[in-house]
Amino acid sequence: MAGTETNLGREWFAACAEFYTLQARERPHDLGATFEKFFSTSRLLATDSTLLFAAKKKNTLSDEQFATEVDNISGQIMRFKHLVETVFDEPANFVTVSPHAPAPSAEDDITDFRDAHFLYGGDYFTMNYVLIDFWAIDMMFRNRLATTTPSPQVAAQLVEIALKECKMFEAVEHCEQKPPGAILGCQASLGIASLFLPRDRKHTDWCRRKFALIEQKGYIYPAALRQHMSELWGVDVNHWWLPHDAGYPSVVRALRDFVQYRASMPRDALTANVSDMSGIFEAMNLAEETGLEEEDLKGSWGSSPEGDVV
Repeated sequence: MAGTETNLGREWFAACAEFYTLQARERPHDLGATFEKFFSTSRLLATDSTLLFAAKKKNTLSDEQFATEVDNISGQIMRFKHLVETVFDEPANFVTVSPHAPAPSAEDDITDFRDAHFLYGGDYFTMNYVLIDFWAIDMMFRNRLATTTPSPQVAAQLVEIALKECKMFEAVEHCEQKPPGAILGCQASLGIASLFLPRDRKHTDWCRRKFALIEQKGYIYPAALRQHMSELWGVDVNHWWLPHDAGYPSVVRALRDFVQYRASMPRDALTANVSDMSGIFEAMNLAEETGLEEEDLKGSWGSSPEGDVV
């Protein structure tokens, strides 16, 4: 999110991925080992992507080297995408959302989260987190890549993936089998997805309701995110996500005061970049300057099939 290199070296992430890959190979029927392998592989892909664009930003790679590495990481992402989206794709592994979920509403729904072949249940519930985590990493890679090779097709892909993220969030929200606090495990990916959704009233209102829900559950978004979203949406959400302080508990106000106090303390440049999410918003601004304008994407939005944010 900061647009800089990782604090830990790549070898740390590679060692984790290698360890969990070996564990999954030695215990092929242990779902926990398989999930850990998926998570560590995603983290390694995110690290490689981060290091690549950080090197490009510092001009330590030639154009040829950069193109080669982009092809390499793109290939790895596509292969991993196919794996995690198909590995447990048997109908028995999926569940429907709660019968108490809101009825379908053309006014409020932005995806069909009631899809009966989408949300994993039972022992496979963790796959929902594997997918939403990986989709966010995929979006970040494509977004950074758009700054070097702008294309309306890339922008349309970002919208499509963002809608899948939102669909997963809402399916988890309305799942009877979910563990306590389940949606908090999706909050970082939702924060990233919200940046690439159409900026119309329907999608904006949906995001505002979900951000309010997450803060009501105990996660406090930083002031920098509220400021950026106010600018993107053209709606002032610096104070609270919903109009007239709707659903703004006093405990959340107290937590925000504490978070603001901590944020006002001295910090180094890296911490400031992470908190301000300079990397992703810088990339979005560059992408728009190189031709990915909102007006050019309206057709693509209409045809769509559907750290940590700190």
